[in-house]
Amino acid sequence: MSKIAGMAFVLVTVSALAGCGGSGGGGSASPAAALPAATSVSGTAAKGIIKQANVLVCRIINGVPEPDASCASTTTGNDGSYSVTFSDNYSGPAMVKIMPGVASTMMDETTGTDVAYTMTMRAVVPSISRTTAYVTPFSEMAANAASMTAMDATKISQSIAAVQSAMSTLGIDLSAMPMVDLKDNGSDSAALTMQANMVKQLTRVAMAAKNSNLLKDANGVACNASGTTTSQQFACAVAAMAGVMNSYVTADATKSANMLAALNAQNVTGANMPILMADGTMGMQLADMTSSASMQTAMQKAGMAVTSAANTVTVMMGGMR
Repeated sequence: MSKIAGMAFVLVTVSALAGCGGSGGGGSASPAAALPAATSVSGTAAKGIIKQANVLVCRIINGVPEPDASCASTTTGNDGSYSVTFSDNYSGPAMVKIMPGVASTMMDETTGTDVAYTMTMRAVVPSISRTTAYVTPFSEMAANAASMTAMDATKISQSIAAVQSAMSTLGIDLSAMPMVDLKDNGSDSAALTMQANMVKQLTRVAMAAKNSNLLKDANGVACNASGTTTSQQFACAVAAMAGVMNSYVTADATKSANMLAALNAQNVTGANMPILMADGTMGMQLADMTSSASMQTAMQKAGMAVTSAANTVTVMMGGMR
């Protein structure tokens, strides 16, 4: 995995102590066995950035996620980050669930304000070691696809690949962090490009949820129907995107075409971009993501040097869809 998998969130690890066996006849103790590597899942949750949401990371046993009460749990931070560790060093497939809590919010990238987070978004991972899983509407598509079969590592990988293939015209890569990380990737133009593209596509999701009648709920009602709240529109759009997948390896051609048309119609001229700055704090920068000058200004305001910003933005603009 690229450097994107090593982003700034706290990794919590738990090590099991290995016992020391004494030698027979009173000799010195044998050397301690090597400690097993702790297994953990960390990442960021974003539709826009999702704050103070409940996180469950559930082992997949016999093809299905374990009951919620048995899952490892935590809460997303105000930068959308989370991290959990399995005390039993579980290393098989898993599902991450981002669920609403008492005060959960998600950022509306079109306004820069937070709205209530009321849905559940998921991601699936083929195996756990020290694993990164970014939870977004696109990872929810893969989780929905994988859930249509008895899940194992191979089928989860196939589901992820199927979503990336269906979303290839948008440049979707589920390993891309859903914010721009200047702290860890400030000199990696390729990584920053993938991150900026993910932010752009997530902003398109927000815009399409509000503006397009091509995204519909299960009853065929447009997500932006009169009287719906922003939270309802976002939840509806995420569900509509997940519904594009009709098996763990295929997407419905008509639904896929409608979703891509809805997203591509959105011109991202005013995105509130979450940026992890060099000092580790998260800031927001309003930018026209179709303009090199605007993007360069945003990078400079976030702390990137003028020359670096110019060079990086040139790569970004060539790589964003």
